[in-house]
Amino acid sequence: MWETLDSWLDDAGGLYGASTISTDEYYWKVGFPISQALVRGSDRHILTRFFAATRLRPNNSDEVSGRELLRRLRVWTAGRDRHLSPRLMEELASALDSGDTLIASLIKRLADDWDGTLHEPERKHQRRAIGLRLVVADRGRRLEWLAEACDGIDETRVAVPGGRTFTLRKGYGGAYDGLESLHPSRQQLEHGLHLEGEELVLEWAPREVLLLRLHPHIGEWVTTDYFEPGEQHWILAADSAIRAVRSMVDALGGRTIREGSAPVPGWKLIKGVRAVNGLAFASALDRGGDHAHVLEPQIRHHAALSGGLRIAPEYRVGTGLAGHFLRGGAPDLMLPASDSPDGCVEVVLDGRTEKLRADPRVPFPLCLIPLDEGEHRVGTAHSIQVFTLHDGLHEGLPPGTGTLGYPCDGIAQPELSDVTGSKAAVRGAAATGTISLPRTELLRSSVLEAVLLDPRGGVRRAKHRSVPAWMASRLPTAALGPCLEIEVPDGCVWLAYRTAARWSVRALAAAADIPAPAPAPDDYAWAYAVLSAAQRLQDPAWLDYVAAAEAISGRRGA
Repeated sequence: MWETLDSWLDDAGGLYGASTISTDEYYWKVGFPISQALVRGSDRHILTRFFAATRLRPNNSDEVSGRELLRRLRVWTAGRDRHLSPRLMEELASALDSGDTLIASLIKRLADDWDGTLHEPERKHQRRAIGLRLVVADRGRRLEWLAEACDGIDETRVAVPGGRTFTLRKGYGGAYDGLESLHPSRQQLEHGLHLEGEELVLEWAPREVLLLRLHPHIGEWVTTDYFEPGEQHWILAADSAIRAVRSMVDALGGRTIREGSAPVPGWKLIKGVRAVNGLAFASALDRGGDHAHVLEPQIRHHAALSGGLRIAPEYRVGTGLAGHFLRGGAPDLMLPASDSPDGCVEVVLDGRTEKLRADPRVPFPLCLIPLDEGEHRVGTAHSIQVFTLHDGLHEGLPPGTGTLGYPCDGIAQPELSDVTGSKAAVRGAAATGTISLPRTELLRSSVLEAVLLDPRGGVRRAKHRSVPAWMASRLPTAALGPCLEIEVPDGCVWLAYRTAARWSVRALAAAADIPAPAPAPDDYAWAYAVLSAAQRLQDPAWLDYVAAAEAISGRRGA
């Protein structure tokens, strides 16, 4: 009977409650009644507003974990009565942050079944809903509202109840245009804002303290749901909370914090909030306080990369690369929460596995590990992040860059997409085939020796270009840039170079375009250069060259 009831509840998609039959080990929490006692029907209706306010995607397509939803729900209910049942609020306060608790699994199941609409049984058509975001623009001198676009609603109308009407159109960066004339006020920040139409409801939930991070598309500071350790943040705080916020931010230490007046009276804007000291950050979180939730990072169930000295993002479609970084400036590793009793997480780095007792709230700095140039894979057994390290900026873009563009049928589309095979697309500038530019590579000035190798046993000592006379006459004698530019002759496929610490090697062509080695039996200088950097790269093409060099070295010894 219980199994039949469990299947029926699952098939109903949360309409009549979430089954606990298979989610808890205690027999007294078996079946339908405890599900209704813990998450009542009225709670499920209110939770649709919570899912919208936290900008959850329909059916939880981003796979936000139950623990992260629980954290966001605590933030949403902090200091505000959301009219959730006392039983649910009691469970929310007592639930542990580690492990899959009953309440976390129930909320996740409701999120997975949520279709993106509000519970409005009195309406014939269910409306989509999404939370408004606040934008601090023009270096902190102006406020705006940002509404992220809903899938399937490219144009619609919303209105303030009993007031103005606004026409929304989907624009750049997946956001609606049309709210530019609605200027955020103190009344809206402190008491909320509600816009509604026939298809869409937009809502701003009032809060005393707002966390902001730089938006990747619009280039302005926008409210966010979680703190990202290592990244820059701004905090917008009401005067009633500013003293507690100052104390909380000062506890992070290590950086100069700038405080000034906000564009609305009664609020202060704090810039430059960044957690760079892991111990201080963890201590500030553990200390707690009325607004400590502002500093809480996202609870992840996958590994992620953050920060780093990025040269360029990855432009190729479907490569799985997180980006390209300078060697010595590798990104930080954000670990998922541990389910292990000892609190350790198994971390995999380039095939090697090691257990770390790391706080998932604090990023692990990969720059502390000496990593060579090339591709690296890091994460856990269930989620791997791939990135590359380079000694300097490389001329040109990675192969396959042209697969991205703007499809064009009279008018170019505003969003980038994969245009492979597309008849008409804007892909960027196209140089004519008659232009022949020299191949160049950049090396650090600290390189002591560098040689260029070809497949036939040729070795050419790399020389950086001399400084033009007009420039040399204007520079101090000891002036030296951080990088040297060298020209690569035709046929050279490897660059081997020596620093004070070690030899390294860099491929000058794609692996498929590197010919098999064919040196002469007495190309000893070529063999010496290859063997000097033999252990620095495990690429199959390079290993063929190492084998050829070892054969020459063996003959000489004989």
